[in-house]
Amino acid sequence: MTRHQDAEHARANEVIGCYFIEGAHYRKQDLLRARMRFTADSSESQVPANGHATNIDTVIRALCSYQFASEGSASSTSALELHGYQGEPYYTFQFVGVLVVHDYVFYVFPKFVRSNYGANSKFIESSKKARDFMRLVINVCDKYRMRIGSGTDDTGFSTRASKNDTNTAELYRALLSDYVHDGAYRSRTRVWAHDGNGEIDWARTLNRTTPYFTQQGAPLYADYWTCERAVDEEALVRRIQLAWVAYAAQQFESAELLEDVLGFPHALCSVSREAPSDIGTLSFIRTVLIRARNHEFSTRNCSLINILLLLVDSNEQRRLNSRHAVTHLGTAPFHTVWEDICRALFSDTDLDSIREQSKPIWHMDGIADESDAEVAAEHNQLIPDVVCTVSEPVGTVIIDAKYYMPERNAHAISGQPGAYDVVKEYFYQLIADIALQDSGPVLANAFMFPAPYIMENTIPEPTCAIQGSVRFDALGHYELRRSDETSDERGHFLPIVCARLNPLRAFQAYVDSDADDSFDRSKILSKLIQRSKQ
Repeated sequence: MTRHQDAEHARANEVIGCYFIEGAHYRKQDLLRARMRFTADSSESQVPANGHATNIDTVIRALCSYQFASEGSASSTSALELHGYQGEPYYTFQFVGVLVVHDYVFYVFPKFVRSNYGANSKFIESSKKARDFMRLVINVCDKYRMRIGSGTDDTGFSTRASKNDTNTAELYRALLSDYVHDGAYRSRTRVWAHDGNGEIDWARTLNRTTPYFTQQGAPLYADYWTCERAVDEEALVRRIQLAWVAYAAQQFESAELLEDVLGFPHALCSVSREAPSDIGTLSFIRTVLIRARNHEFSTRNCSLINILLLLVDSNEQRRLNSRHAVTHLGTAPFHTVWEDICRALFSDTDLDSIREQSKPIWHMDGIADESDAEVAAEHNQLIPDVVCTVSEPVGTVIIDAKYYMPERNAHAISGQPGAYDVVKEYFYQLIADIALQDSGPVLANAFMFPAPYIMENTIPEPTCAIQGSVRFDALGHYELRRSDETSDERGHFLPIVCARLNPLRAFQAYVDSDADDSFDRSKILSKLIQRSKQ
């Protein structure tokens, strides 16, 4: 079989026909391509094994109403947005990761990922390499949630009470992570009984029982304490755990998520031959789990039981295989993740002084007998994402993470930040020059964009490349005076360097401390400083 035939054969065996790109325009018929194939027949008319294909209109409505709360904001982002275009609607994904709606699975890649079908295509070819990259994307989203303080435990999932609906995919993944890390449930609970059938606990018997003495003075114990583990209850909880583990693994496997995207072994699908419903009713399972939790002192066991209880108590409409219910792995909006990546890789300076210096002070004149009032604004967003110090030469570098993809053609530049963003960068330099003057002058001011990424590209890409710069000519020669009036030192507004950061290397350094060692931060900063001098 030729290489081309191998590729065609691999595509024919893919469960999902193709993958999607954040922000690209899709028609309703395009979204149909996310339906899972349940036989070797790859036609769009193919329906699941149960004979009931989910209506695409219902899937679209579910995705458009599925909301993500923005960190630190009252606003929210929909997984899918409807737009009007010359009377014919189109849709854009505002989410990055994997969305599952019954028999539809939407792999949505970040907007910087380029299609491998061709320059004008809006689809990513289904492949193991694409799923491996999606695994990295989801790991980045996990790291982001942990950094912003979402209260996750060792499984990467919070079992604390939340006003938000439980995301079943995250529950399943937490359950599988727990099993891979700690194995099957083992209770440390011991039960003591008076004159029971278990092994005699002599220490407890000697301390709590009065003996009889023989004529020779030997103690005789008519009563005794026995100790045994709650074996029956432990075995039942373990059966419940293994049944859910196998079921969750099978659900992920059916959507091609288990091994490539989540990194779990296929063997998890067969750890139990039972389904959760085979063990008993939801009410019975809930009672068993609550009784076991009441006797548990192990943190791991309590966390595991809490996950199982959440699975049992979750509404049928929130389950991974339920009809029209949406579940996800990933996050939205992704621009907040990109900002945190740049912050984690470059920032080493406390921004409190900049935050205080950049707050506007409101002065309101008093009326009648009231005194004048002067109040600093409580909310302030005019601070850069990153300020880092350099030692050679001494100074600071300002970086603002921008989740944009500027492009140039023969006639124009498109996709760049607006004039307001440029003005903010000038303001950042001005405030940093004042608030951080002990650290030296601002040596560079930069927008950090993600570079385009092609998964099939075998040519090594640089970690960071300079794309250009932007400035206001009217302010280009305006002198900045330092606060020390006796100093002759003067500065100027710098051009704002437009840099592209290799997303693959940035993602790897963000999630993996070993990869971070090979991420040459100093070299990137030097490149930004050098460009600022031109």
